[in-house]
Amino acid sequence: MDIFSIETLQNIDYKTLLIFSGIYLLLFLLAEFAYHKVKIKVEYTRKAIHIITGVIALFFPLFIQHPLDLILLCGGFAVLLVITMKYNLLQSVNNVDRVSRGSILYPVAVIICFMFYYYNDNYIYFFIPILTLAMADPAAALVGRKYPIGKYTLRQQTKTMAGSGSFFVVAFIISLIALNLIENGNLMQHIWISLLVATVTTIGEGLSFKGDDNLVIPVFAIVSLIVCGI
Repeated sequence: MDIFSIETLQNIDYKTLLIFSGIYLLLFLLAEFAYHKVKIKVEYTRKAIHIITGVIALFFPLFIQHPLDLILLCGGFAVLLVITMKYNLLQSVNNVDRVSRGSILYPVAVIICFMFYYYNDNYIYFFIPILTLAMADPAAALVGRKYPIGKYTLRQQTKTMAGSGSFFVVAFIISLIALNLIENGNLMQHIWISLLVATVTTIGEGLSFKGDDNLVIPVFAIVSLIVCGI
């Protein structure tokens, strides 16, 4: 069925879209409260939102039946984020001292992953990329900031071997668990696939610039899975 067919447009699940929209708006409001009233630093509110939005997104395939519904949901939030950036709103996300496209690319990444899941009928294409982005990326940032061991600079952005190492470990664990839960195959196969996914996404995260990792990490994870014949 075509994404933008009349039949699809007539069957948009507005109830589900409103529920997810409400959940995300509540999350943003809580983050704003934490930032403005509790005085939690923006780096922590950003990471909290990053993680929680990713975890919530894992439920999309269970409740969203068609890509158009997800495009409407993610597209709406992308527009909202652009507006908040333009008018200096939602400071719990946007008040950083660097240029970042990450918050805008996040919804795009979710749409791409959902498309691969939908047209391949395989949840692994959604689960591994999204959870790796939600968990491994913040782990790299937080560990790298607390333990700035092995600093290196790529594309004018300084990162650390400690951060990249933590990213690799988290990405590997996520991939291995997901493959054993969702895919057929033996443990050794899953270990090799997980090593490839973790290695490629870690390289992608290291090479990313200005928030591009929010798109690069999921895309690299998908490519790794395709190469492995998943």
